[in-house]
Order: sequence, then structure tokens, then C-alpha cells
Amino acid sequence: MFDEVWRSQGEDVAPGVVAALLHLAAAGDRPVLVVSRPRPPEAPERPRVRWSNAPLADVLGVAPADLQDLPVERVLRGAGAPGALVRERCTRFAVEAVTASGAVRAVEVAAWPVPERVSGFGAVSERLHVDLALAAEDHWVLQLVAPDDERSRAALRAAEERFTTLAQDSPVPTVVSDVGARLSRVNDAFAVLLGVPADQLHGTGWLAHVPDEERDRVAQAVADVLAGERVAFETRLRTADGLVRWVAVRLAPSRTPGHGAGFVGTVEDVTDRRARERRLAYQAQHDLLTGLANRLALLDHLGELLAGGARTPAGVLMVDLDDFKTVNDGLGPEAGDAVLVEVGRRLARAVRTGDLVARPGGDEFVLVCHDLPDEAAVQATARRVLECLVAPVEVNGLSLRVAASVGVVLLDGAPGGAEEVVRDVGIATHEAKAAGGGRWAVLDEDVRQRARRSLRLVADLREALARGALDVHYQPVVRPGTPTRPGGLLLSVEALARWRHPELGPIDPQTFIEVAERANLVPVLDAHVLAVACRDLAAWRAAATAEGLAHVPRRVAVNVSAVSLSAEGFAEGVRRTVAGAGLQLEDVCLEVTETALASDLRACRAVLEELRREGARVAIDDFGTGYSSLSYLVGLPVDHLKVDRSFVRDLRGGRAGGARGGPARAVAAAVVTLARTLGLDVVAEGVETPEQNAVLVELGCEAVQGYLYARPMPREELWAVLRGGGVLDPDPAAPGLPAPRQVSA
Repeated sequence: MFDEVWRSQGEDVAPGVVAALLHLAAAGDRPVLVVSRPRPPEAPERPRVRWSNAPLADVLGVAPADLQDLPVERVLRGAGAPGALVRERCTRFAVEAVTASGAVRAVEVAAWPVPERVSGFGAVSERLHVDLALAAEDHWVLQLVAPDDERSRAALRAAEERFTTLAQDSPVPTVVSDVGARLSRVNDAFAVLLGVPADQLHGTGWLAHVPDEERDRVAQAVADVLAGERVAFETRLRTADGLVRWVAVRLAPSRTPGHGAGFVGTVEDVTDRRARERRLAYQAQHDLLTGLANRLALLDHLGELLAGGARTPAGVLMVDLDDFKTVNDGLGPEAGDAVLVEVGRRLARAVRTGDLVARPGGDEFVLVCHDLPDEAAVQATARRVLECLVAPVEVNGLSLRVAASVGVVLLDGAPGGAEEVVRDVGIATHEAKAAGGGRWAVLDEDVRQRARRSLRLVADLREALARGALDVHYQPVVRPGTPTRPGGLLLSVEALARWRHPELGPIDPQTFIEVAERANLVPVLDAHVLAVACRDLAAWRAAATAEGLAHVPRRVAVNVSAVSLSAEGFAEGVRRTVAGAGLQLEDVCLEVTETALASDLRACRAVLEELRREGARVAIDDFGTGYSSLSYLVGLPVDHLKVDRSFVRDLRGGRAGGARGGPARAVAAAVVTLARTLGLDVVAEGVETPEQNAVLVELGCEAVQGYLYARPMPREELWAVLRGGGVLDPDPAAPGLPAPRQVSA
């Protein structure tokens, strides 16, 4: 037969036909055809002839090629009826065979379903593959059987036995009913699942293993499949040893001649799968450390509460542990985890049934408390939360006292989502911390608006930096004027960031620097100022050369934060930026405050030493305001000291109590003397009056910076100064620039 197929159709023989004939290896010379039907949801589900052999063509009086792709009903009336071709078992039914002349002949048909994967039938032909996966259509082999054809009956019985063996040996529990809910056959896998011999499961005895509360649902599913529907459902089965297993049941209708409606089904044990799903669902909604609801569950709960409208006034409280980092750093993360677990237990006991306690992350807990009708109820709840944390927490034999700040937001029906509520309660918590911690604060509208303005500034600053939209102004560092030469000569410039908000106007530098620190944007800000400053210095020098000007800034100074200095790749970034502008490192001075040095002296020193060896200059800014200032001069790579304006402000001439100019003059004189001794240059900041200038000249200070000579100015104004020879006349009465907008950071 296989050679016949191969000769008739060549190497294009359909896989479904090959699989079907492999399945019916004993077909011999009996009349046979192969039909197929698309699997749901493809439509229409009309079985069609895919192949037929010569004996069948002889019976019908047509050539095999003429039968190709015909609806099977055109050839065998009744073969397409519901229940005739089923996937679960062999069937046998009566049909009318239609010959080429139109004559009708009553015959019987035996139909074998072809398994989805056919393998292991041996090498029937070296040209045929014996492992064929059929995905798109279901196939059947139909053999015409005359009622008195014993040979055909034997082939039918053999095929039924093969099908029964396949189901019996399958690892998937399988059940068969010839009629109604009574099982006629079950395979070994189903008997093992329930721990009961197979013969005890025949009939309706299997229903005794369905729990009472599930039995009606199972009975309805059986009724539906007997009515001709395919059904799938999950239920529980009780095993012989009393265990309850969850199973996925799939039933398909079947009809056995002489019996009536029945079904064939598979039963899959899904107990472990459901347990995994429950664990995953729990983990998705709970904090694994404390067992409390996590951020996702908190947002879901708030979302439902806000969507449905609280029936009673509700409040959201955020509990943020004060100085928790000290516990984690001092005693280790395990001790920190123990504290968090104990705090979670106490908070869960402090609220009422129905209230939610969540840990969205870190050392923060959020409580959603219902029925808070007035301010007194809010105060009582917040006080109860703080009091539950008063008792010490025992960790590794130590008694730790835990304090917390509590923020409160009342859900008053105002529009907003769950994320906004969590953000607002975080703002209230920040207010409580800012007030000293260990207390609670209710969010009011002023605080909310101030915080929202701050959040907006963060977003706008990030966007401005991304677009390179921040300006850089330059304040000259000058050689101070004298009575005989009053004008100051520009030596170098300090680059300072300036931000003009498109709607709010100029923003105070202290404000947007605080915003940058909070949003971790300081390294980006520092890099932006350095890049612009290097580009401008290179442009001034090129223009001065083109115009034959003799005076340009000696170098440009940029302020560098400790965060930038300790960031990986900072030194390489400076080199790349300077070289990209066509400058050398000696054209740049890095100004670092004493506060920055104190935050990470070792890291700062290493980076500054590396860059200074290659030519960069280093200055300590605001000298004299830090802690133990002199200690930073020992071994630090420093070229300049910039005396803080707080010392310059009080400088005056004349004698006071025998000391010329008072304590401020004495400090300034000491700094100048110290710098000379160490071989360092000195720049005095904040020079605003001729009297201050005169004292500094008298003390021997060779460089000053301040409003007396110039305020920070745009690059165009500085270029005009350079074209004028770089001389800046002192002007103590010069009008101030427009005050930058004071916006809450």
C-alpha cells in the first residue's frame, strides 16, 4: 500500500495521509479512504477525502484522483453525521456508498482516528518519515466493511484492540462511558490516581470519589456531554487514602452502536499546579519578609476604595522608621530585618479588623484605616500607632528603641488615584520628619501644593538638563584695584549654573541645586557646566586671536560636588570634555568645598591628585566654614584657597581696641599668611565695598571676586569686557540684577 501511495503521489504525499496509513498498517487490499477535518475553531468542520486506494475506487466506479478533496458526504452518505467521526475511539456505522452511476449501496464503515503524533511503527519504507506531528487537522481512516465480511470484522477488532492498548498504556488518566454516566472502561493511570482497582470504578462507583459539594456540578457536566457538547472543568476527587486532589477533566461525546450516548474523557491531576499558582498569587500580593500586603496589594486596595467611594471616612497613614539606616549599618541587615518583622507585627495588632497594613518597601509601612470620622479619630489612631512602637525591640540580645514619623492623608472624596494617595502620604511623612521625627503630621493643601511644585521642578530640571537648556554665567576673578590703579584686571572666571524656567522665570540657584541633589542630578549638572565652560573659553580664545586681543581668561573654574568626584569615570569624563573643547587640563580649575571633602576625603583626594598631576588646578571653596579646615591642607592636592565671604563681609579699616579692623581682619590676615607659607594662591570672595577691597590689598591678597567689580554675567557680556581690555571698574552703587524666583525645593 505504501509503495502505491508513493508511486501515485510522489514525494509530495501529504503527511496526514502517511500518518493515517501508518496507523492502519493492516489495511491490505480492503477499500480504504483517508478523510480529514479542520480542528476548531476553524470552520466549516466538513470532513473531506484526502486519499483513497484502488479497491475503493473500484467499488465506486471512479478514479482515485476524482475523489480527492470531495466532501465525504458526497461519497459515503452518513459518514459526516454527528458522532460518526470522533477523536477518542474507533467507531462503526452504516452508510450509503454512492457510485459513479448514481446507484446507492448500503455498507458499513469502520473509522479509526489517527493520533496527533504517529511514531514507532517501524521503517515501512526508507522514503517515509515515521514521526509525524499533525497540528492543523484531525484525520481518520475509513474502511468499507460488508456485513458478511469476516476478514473486515477481524481487521476492525484488531484496530479497536490497538486503540484500547494505546489508551490503557497512556500516562494520562482516561475514562470511557458507553452510555450515560456509567464508566465502561478506565485505564491504569486513572485507577492509580484514585488508588482504587479499575473494576471498582466501572459503573457509577467513580462518583463516590467526588466530594458532595462538587457532585451537582460534575453531574451537570456529564449531562452536557451526553447532549453532544464538549466540556472541560476542574473539580476535586477524593482518593482511597482520604487525600483530595484537584483534577482538570475534559469530556467529549461518543456514541456506541446499540448502546447510545456516552463519552470519552481525560483526567489530569493539577493539584501541584494549583498549589504553585496559589504561592505565586500570594507572593505577588505580599511582602515576603513580613507577610504583610506589598505595594501592589496596597495600590489595588486603595484603587477599589477610591473607585467605590468609601462608605465611611478613611485615612491612610505612612509609618517611616527614624534612623533605621543606623540599625542596618551598625548591626547588619539581619538585625534590620528582625526589626522590620517586629514592627510589622505591632502595627498589625494596633489596627482594627478590616484595616490594611502594608509594607510597600524599605522601612516604610502604610496603614489604610476605615471609619475615621473626625480629627479626634485621626489623632487617636496616629497616637496609637506611635505608642505601639515605644517598647524596645529585642535583637541579638540588644534592646533597640524604635522611633517613627507618621504622615496622614484623609480620603475625602477628592479626585485622584492610588499612586497619588501614596505620594501624598509620603509628603506628609516627610513633613513629620522635617519637624524632628517621632511625631505625626496630616497633609494639608499648602503642603501638598508645595510638594507638587517641588516634583514639577524635578521633572522640569531633568528635562532642561537633557536638552542642555541651563545657562552658564561667569563671575570674574580680578586683581584688585589700588588707589593709583582703581580698575580690577580680569584674571580668570568662575562658571556658575543659572536656570530661567519657561514659566516661573529665574530660579534661585540654591533652590535648583537642592532639587538636583534630591533627584540625583548633581553629576549631570556638574558635567553640563564643565562642558559649556570649556566650550566658551575655547571660543573666547579663538575670537581673541582672530581680533588680535591680548587679554583672555587664564582659566575657567567650575564647582565640583563630592557626588561627582566619587562617581566612577569622573576623571576620564573631565579629560574627554576638556580635550573635546580643544583645551588642556591646566586651563581648568576644579573648586571643591570643604563640606564635599569631608563627605569622602579618601575618594576625593585620589581623583584630585590624579587630575592635578596632569595639569588641572584645584581650589578649596568657602575656606574657613568647614570643620577643622586646616586638616584638609595637609597632603591635599590644592593650589588655591578661596576665603569665604563671611570673613570678608566684616572687614573694615581703622583700629578697634588696638587691633586694626577687628577679628575679621585678623582671620583674613591669618589665611593669607597661611597660604603664602604653604605656597598657595588666595582668592577673597564676596568683595562688595571699597573698604573691604582696601583691607585685602593691604593684607597682600592678589585676587578677589565680588559684586564690587562684577556680578555673574552671560558669555556675551564677558566677551565685551575682554574686548575692552579685561579691566573692570569698581562700582559699589551698581544696581542689582533681578532677584531669582524663590520656589520651594
